[in-house]
Amino acid sequence: MDYLTGDLGKGGAHKCAIELRFEGKLGEAFVAFAVARAQRLCLSGWVEVRGADAVTVVAEGPEALVDAFEISCSLGPIEAHVERWVRADRNIGLNLNTFKRRG
Repeated sequence: MDYLTGDLGKGGAHKCAIELRFEGKLGEAFVAFAVARAQRLCLSGWVEVRGADAVTVVAEGPEALVDAFEISCSLGPIEAHVERWVRADRNIGLNLNTFKRRG
């Protein structure tokens, strides 16, 4: 994906990093969904299951794509139900080339 051209390149290409904590009835379907979406958007970072009803996601990439990822995950796959989520900014520089599951 070439995000440096077109409208996305006018402000949406600034790099950012965020941490998202999702809660609800998520399961493996949500984890697989988050990994697939992040990889499709060429983001770097990870997803980690935090108990039976919580998932933490750290994502880094162009601001517009990170925002699109957050929106996509907030809706989740049909098999999951996101009840709430919290977003926190992080410093960029994850030094990762890919997005994967941790733990």
